[in-house]
Amino acid sequence: MKYFDKIINYSLFVILAVMVSTMACNVFCRFTLKFSIYWADELAQSLLVWLTFLGAAVAIRESSHYSFDTIQNSLKGATLKTYKILGNAIVMAMVAAMLYWSSIVTVGIRSWIMPAMGVSRALLYVACPVGCIFMLIYSLRNLIKTVKS
Repeated sequence: MKYFDKIINYSLFVILAVMVSTMACNVFCRFTLKFSIYWADELAQSLLVWLTFLGAAVAIRESSHYSFDTIQNSLKGATLKTYKILGNAIVMAMVAAMLYWSSIVTVGIRSWIMPAMGVSRALLYVACPVGCIFMLIYSLRNLIKTVKS
């Protein structure tokens, strides 16, 4: 499991670094050199999508995704454990549905080409299924940890 953690952490670092440096370079070129890097905005938008879905997986890994803290903090013992198990099960069901439908969309648009970068739009859309796979792995890990505790 540590291997997945390292892959995602490193990927997020690289994605953010490339996105920031590309945008900084484009801003410099646009305002100082009076020309724009035509593919920079498209690349930054694509990287932002990847950052979002991989970041969502990290949020699940760290158990920092949206939850009802007021309810959770008022529960104790078996009720709290049931609440956490139910929450993990709901997250897993929703992520599984999102994985299924996003995979269909990704396959369906593989022939669409992004105009500035000249690559398949599927490279952008596959961020959702990849992120969902990591979300499912981390949700399952959280569920097992909750059941064992």
